Amino acid sequence: MAERIKVDLVDDIDGSPAKHTVTFALDGVTYEIDLNEGHERQLRTVLNRYIKAARSPKSEKSRTSKQQEREEERVREENKQLTEQIRGAAQRTRDRLKAEQVDAPSEPVRPAEPERADAPEPVVLNGGGEETEPEQVPAVSLPLFSSAVD
Repeated sequence: MAERIKVDLVDDIDGSPAKHTVTFALDGVTYEIDLNEGHERQLRTVLNRYIKAARSPKSEKSRTSKQQEREEERVREENKQLTEQIRGAAQRTRDRLKAEQVDAPSEPVRPAEPERADAPEPVVLNGGGEETEPEQVPAVSLPLFSSAVD
Protein backbone atom coordinates (compact mmCIF):
# COMPACT_ATOMS: atom_id res chain seq x y z
CA MET A 1 0.00 0.00 0.00
CA ALA A 2 1.46 3.34 -1.03
CA GLU A 3 1.16 6.36 1.15
CA ARG A 4 1.63 9.99 0.24
CA ILE A 5 2.31 12.58 2.90
CA LYS A 6 1.96 16.25 2.10
CA VAL A 7 3.57 18.81 4.38
CA ASP A 8 2.31 22.40 4.21
CA LEU A 9 4.56 25.01 5.79
CA VAL A 10 2.65 27.66 7.69
CA ASP A 11 4.23 31.01 8.61
CA ASP A 12 4.81 30.97 12.37
CA ILE A 13 4.18 34.74 12.57
CA ASP A 14 0.82 35.22 10.83
CA GLY A 15 -0.37 31.76 9.72
CA SER A 16 -0.04 32.41 5.98
CA PRO A 17 1.58 29.81 3.69
CA ALA A 18 5.31 29.72 4.39
CA LYS A 19 8.04 29.29 1.79
CA HIS A 20 11.15 28.79 3.96
CA THR A 21 12.31 27.28 7.21
CA VAL A 22 14.96 29.57 8.70
CA THR A 23 17.42 28.23 11.27
CA PHE A 24 19.33 30.59 13.54
CA ALA A 25 21.07 30.48 16.91
CA LEU A 26 21.23 32.86 19.84
CA ASP A 27 23.12 32.27 23.12
CA GLY A 28 23.99 28.73 22.08
CA VAL A 29 20.37 27.78 21.42
CA THR A 30 19.36 26.87 17.87
CA TYR A 31 15.91 27.89 16.62
CA GLU A 32 13.87 27.10 13.50
CA ILE A 33 11.02 29.19 12.22
CA ASP A 34 8.79 28.81 9.14
CA LEU A 35 8.36 32.12 7.32
CA ASN A 36 6.83 33.48 4.14
CA GLU A 37 9.12 35.46 1.83
CA GLY A 38 8.25 38.85 3.37
CA HIS A 39 8.91 37.77 6.96
CA GLU A 40 12.10 35.98 5.93
CA ARG A 41 13.39 39.15 4.27
CA GLN A 42 12.51 41.20 7.38
CA LEU A 43 14.32 38.75 9.70
CA ARG A 44 17.42 38.66 7.50
CA THR A 45 17.43 42.47 7.25
CA VAL A 46 17.25 42.88 11.04
CA LEU A 47 19.90 40.20 11.68
CA ASN A 48 22.20 41.39 8.89
CA ARG A 49 23.20 44.50 10.90
CA TYR A 50 24.23 42.32 13.85
CA ILE A 51 25.89 39.66 11.67
CA LYS A 52 28.10 42.31 10.04
CA ALA A 53 29.24 43.61 13.45
CA ALA A 54 29.72 40.14 14.95
CA ARG A 55 32.79 37.94 14.86
CA SER A 56 33.00 34.18 14.47
CA PRO A 57 33.72 32.28 17.67
CA LYS A 58 37.32 31.14 18.08
CA SER A 59 37.86 27.51 17.31
CA GLU A 60 38.93 25.79 20.52
CA LYS A 61 38.75 22.34 18.98
CA SER A 62 42.51 22.00 18.58
CA ARG A 63 43.19 22.80 22.24
CA THR A 64 40.24 20.81 23.44
CA SER A 65 41.07 17.82 21.30
CA LYS A 66 44.72 17.83 22.44
CA GLN A 67 43.58 18.12 26.04
CA GLN A 68 41.14 15.29 25.45
CA GLU A 69 43.85 13.19 23.81
CA ARG A 70 46.17 13.72 26.79
CA GLU A 71 43.38 12.90 29.23
CA GLU A 72 42.38 9.80 27.28
CA GLU A 73 46.02 8.66 27.14
CA ARG A 74 46.34 9.14 30.92
CA VAL A 75 43.14 7.16 31.53
CA ARG A 76 44.31 4.37 29.19
CA GLU A 77 47.64 4.18 31.05
CA GLU A 78 45.87 4.04 34.44
CA ASN A 79 43.55 1.32 33.14
CA LYS A 80 46.51 -0.64 31.81
CA GLN A 81 48.25 -0.47 35.21
CA LEU A 82 45.06 -1.49 37.00
CA THR A 83 44.58 -4.41 34.62
CA GLU A 84 48.13 -5.59 35.29
CA GLN A 85 47.55 -5.35 39.05
CA ILE A 86 44.36 -7.38 38.74
CA ARG A 87 46.06 -10.01 36.58
CA GLY A 88 48.93 -10.23 39.06
CA ALA A 89 46.53 -10.69 42.00
CA ALA A 90 44.58 -13.32 40.07
CA GLN A 91 47.80 -15.21 39.25
CA ARG A 92 48.92 -15.11 42.88
CA THR A 93 45.51 -16.44 43.93
CA ARG A 94 45.68 -19.27 41.38
CA ASP A 95 49.21 -20.14 42.53
CA ARG A 96 48.14 -20.16 46.18
CA LEU A 97 45.11 -22.35 45.45
CA LYS A 98 47.22 -24.79 43.43
CA ALA A 99 49.78 -24.97 46.27
CA GLU A 100 46.99 -25.66 48.78
CA GLN A 101 45.62 -28.44 46.56
CA VAL A 102 49.06 -30.03 46.28
CA ASP A 103 49.55 -29.87 50.06
CA ALA A 104 46.15 -31.37 50.87
CA PRO A 105 44.74 -33.14 47.79
CA SER A 106 42.08 -35.06 49.74
CA GLU A 107 40.56 -31.96 51.33
CA PRO A 108 38.26 -29.82 49.21
CA VAL A 109 39.03 -26.12 49.33
CA ARG A 110 36.37 -24.34 51.34
CA PRO A 111 36.08 -20.68 52.12
CA ALA A 112 36.69 -19.79 55.73
CA GLU A 113 33.53 -19.50 57.75
CA PRO A 114 32.98 -16.14 59.38
CA GLU A 115 33.71 -16.11 63.07
CA ARG A 116 30.80 -15.46 65.34
CA ALA A 117 30.96 -12.97 68.14
CA ASP A 118 30.51 -14.35 71.63
CA ALA A 119 26.80 -13.82 71.62
CA PRO A 120 24.31 -16.03 73.43
CA GLU A 121 22.49 -18.56 71.27
CA PRO A 122 19.02 -17.37 70.32
CA VAL A 123 16.16 -19.01 72.12
CA VAL A 124 13.40 -20.32 69.90
CA LEU A 125 9.99 -20.96 71.37
CA ASN A 126 7.62 -23.38 69.73
CA GLY A 127 3.87 -22.84 69.69
CA GLY A 128 3.49 -24.24 73.26
CA GLY A 129 6.02 -21.79 74.75
CA GLU A 130 8.72 -24.46 75.18
CA GLU A 131 12.34 -23.81 74.28
CA THR A 132 13.66 -25.65 71.22
CA GLU A 133 17.02 -25.85 69.50
CA PRO A 134 17.52 -23.17 66.82
CA GLU A 135 17.69 -24.51 63.28
CA GLN A 136 21.10 -24.89 61.73
CA VAL A 137 21.19 -22.84 58.55
CA PRO A 138 23.69 -24.13 55.97
CA ALA A 139 26.51 -21.76 55.13
CA VAL A 140 26.49 -20.38 51.62
CA SER A 141 29.79 -20.29 49.81
CA LEU A 142 30.28 -17.72 47.13
CA PRO A 143 31.88 -18.68 43.81
CA LEU A 144 35.40 -17.47 43.14
CA PHE A 145 35.62 -15.14 40.15
CA SER A 146 38.72 -14.22 38.25
CA SER A 147 39.10 -11.98 35.21
CA ALA A 148 42.47 -13.48 34.34
CA VAL A 149 42.75 -16.08 31.63
CA ASP A 150 44.63 -19.31 32.32
